[in-house]
Amino acid sequence: MLTMVKSASRREPAIIRTLFFLAPLITLIAPRMTVTMLIVLAAATVLIAVNHGQSLKKLFRFNLELALFAVVAGYLLINATWSLDPTNAFTKVAWFAGVVLMTFAACRALRTWPQEQIRIAVNSFLIGLAAGIAFVLVAIMTDALPHRLLYNALPITRPDGTKHLVIRDGQIVKIAALEFNRNVAVMLLMLWSALLCLVQFKHKRWRTFAMVGLFLVATAAIFLSRHESSKVGLLFSAIAFALALPWPTAMRRAIWIGWCLAFVLVVPLSLAAFKAQLHEAEWLQFSAKARIILWAYTAEQIPKAPILGIGLTSTRKIDLDPETRLEAIKPKGFVYAWRAGPHAHNEFLQTWYELGAIGVVLLMVAGSSVILSVRFLPVPTQAYVLAQITAFVMIAAFAWGMWQSWLMALTGLTALYAALAVNFYRVEELAPTPTADIPAPPS
Repeated sequence: MLTMVKSASRREPAIIRTLFFLAPLITLIAPRMTVTMLIVLAAATVLIAVNHGQSLKKLFRFNLELALFAVVAGYLLINATWSLDPTNAFTKVAWFAGVVLMTFAACRALRTWPQEQIRIAVNSFLIGLAAGIAFVLVAIMTDALPHRLLYNALPITRPDGTKHLVIRDGQIVKIAALEFNRNVAVMLLMLWSALLCLVQFKHKRWRTFAMVGLFLVATAAIFLSRHESSKVGLLFSAIAFALALPWPTAMRRAIWIGWCLAFVLVVPLSLAAFKAQLHEAEWLQFSAKARIILWAYTAEQIPKAPILGIGLTSTRKIDLDPETRLEAIKPKGFVYAWRAGPHAHNEFLQTWYELGAIGVVLLMVAGSSVILSVRFLPVPTQAYVLAQITAFVMIAAFAWGMWQSWLMALTGLTALYAALAVNFYRVEELAPTPTADIPAPPS
């Protein structure tokens, strides 16, 4: 056993270098791999901390934030019992709890890593991220040529389903631009952590060039894509960053208030947008008009189960019912039928519909604890973390359903990268501080 431990210690730099390079690269190329990458990266991060003397008990100890998420998980477990798809619901609850535990433990573990290991992880993360962004940008600009070559050479790498693929004679000849929506969302949620890492590099001219270059290349990839939610997320996160630099406390409170108001106002705003006939506005894009319709429909269903909701994952189960689809009508002037679809494309609204008022209050409080805990971070890092939180909130407000496993895993990876960047600042700029009672970084 001692020999194995010594061998692992000698290979530790290579393990860190490999994992932190591959994680951003693989998830940028194949976003659904976030599930595997979170499990592998979190496990390795925790084991390395244990190898340096940290106890598992301390890494998994409960604090206020973790306790609040445990309460959320407990309610989800109860809520799953009246879901219309209980098997899927219980599976999602288990994965939610797993993501929370892995994220909190990994973020704490990074806080205990030695300086050299943090540096290795940061350098590898930045190289992997740069390679991944370049890959995605080339793919967007060349009609997905790298992906077509990859999928045709290794069919096992092809995404599930053929909705966005054009296949002739067994070969993929075209990939719809929408297939890259997940890729650019992953890019957005890594961006601010990468910029925070770059801030710590000592060569000022190279540092400025790298930060500006990374931001411009990522911005180009996002705005060349078809993913409007990521474009909105980049815009609002940049605004949050600019305001948080001089006023971190005020911006933290503003984001916290915005988080709470999103839960409070999402239902009346959804109904108001529909009553204002924005779903027929010619100046709005197709996807925006479709969202207004399904938001309004979902909002109208909430009073049927306002306290407990219809049960998590039930929206998708209802949408898969052939009778539901047949009964859904598409009035003249509508771009989308009068139904909720597989999810609301808004996690705040989906929370009301599936989890009810109890779920809304619990998620509002748990999320608030994370946002407000940013005050414990070094002040120069707060603007970057707040920008990253803002980007996440925008994705939650306009993009996918909240129970997609890859998206939950991406949330965990986003927190882990933020913790890496913050701790890189600590080891480079601040004197070492005791680690026993430091709260977990935001997740």
